[in-house]
Amino acid sequence: MKKFKKALAVVLSVMFVALAFAGCSSSDNVAAEITDETMLVAYTAESKPFLYKDENGKFTGFDAEIFDNIFKSIKNDYKNYQFVQVDEDYEVGEDVAYTDDDGNEYIAYVMLGGVQTNSGSFNGDHSFTDTLIENRVVTVTASDSSIKTNADLNGKTVGSVGDLASQALDKNASIKNGLKAVKTYENTAEALAALSAGEVDAVVVDEFNFEVSENKADFTVIDGELDVISYVFATKKHDELAANMNEAVYELKNYGDTDEFIPIVEKYFGYDASNFTYVPESN
Repeated sequence: MKKFKKALAVVLSVMFVALAFAGCSSSDNVAAEITDETMLVAYTAESKPFLYKDENGKFTGFDAEIFDNIFKSIKNDYKNYQFVQVDEDYEVGEDVAYTDDDGNEYIAYVMLGGVQTNSGSFNGDHSFTDTLIENRVVTVTASDSSIKTNADLNGKTVGSVGDLASQALDKNASIKNGLKAVKTYENTAEALAALSAGEVDAVVVDEFNFEVSENKADFTVIDGELDVISYVFATKKHDELAANMNEAVYELKNYGDTDEFIPIVEKYFGYDASNFTYVPESN
């Protein structure tokens, strides 16, 4: 039933202090009222730092700011856009996303909000932009550890932080089955403290959390990620909108001599978590 995975709410306290920006929350692109000239942008749930409402009830987040920046390049005949919440099994470009008081029905042709690609039915029914953001699940050790690859974890005790780390270990059964033990921790700080104290030999954690750790410099990320989660914008299957959004993000990255994409990434994730490799065919 669930057609795609949503991004977990990540504690990125270092960044969220600075999220008061002019972006989409005050943009003239956002519709005050939904009409035939409004492009609907679907989301299933708020998901920090991708898409969420600020203290004033305005949508903000990485996905929101990127979409606002590329809207003028992809809008075609639309004059503005508006976010609409839909059910988890919503099919982009097919299902009704909004019905006004007069009974007029509107369909959303793009979905965002931490949308992940996977091998489920959501992939079969939709098209995607190229990967915008990538979250790797990595293994972290003490800087002087003899553990250099995941193969060296055999017989070791490993700390695991969050669902993504747990799922990654499950996917790598050969590694997990060779471990002496797995200890779970509620947050990265606790896991890294346990690593420093010698209570575990390594920590499995996703980069979204590790990269904003205050003492990350004291540790080493070993070679070979356990999983990679790719975040995209979704459209109706074979809709040219996906290609148009790729072009628009490419232009954002190559605006004259300035990359306007990476600063937005770093604003919300605290480091360059992007992996947007799209290049127009003409290039």
